[in-house]
Amino acid sequence: MEKQQIIQLTNAFFSDTLGFDMSQVTPDTELKRDLGVTSVDAVAIASFARKTFGCPIIMSEIKAIITMCDLYDYIEQHI
Repeated sequence: MEKQQIIQLTNAFFSDTLGFDMSQVTPDTELKRDLGVTSVDAVAIASFARKTFGCPIIMSEIKAIITMCDLYDYIEQHI
């Protein structure tokens, strides 16, 4: 899967499912600081990654995912 597809699908999830404005979701956006992602959101993100990309996100590793770019890279590396 192309990285651009990962970015598009992930951004759509953040907009459509988590309710963030697309203008808030950039590669440099920090999940906790800028978006206020909670532990409940983190579980939803992990579920999305598993269902959409077949990419399991281990909850202990999600703490190392700071920005949207980190998330895109993590998914790309684990599919």
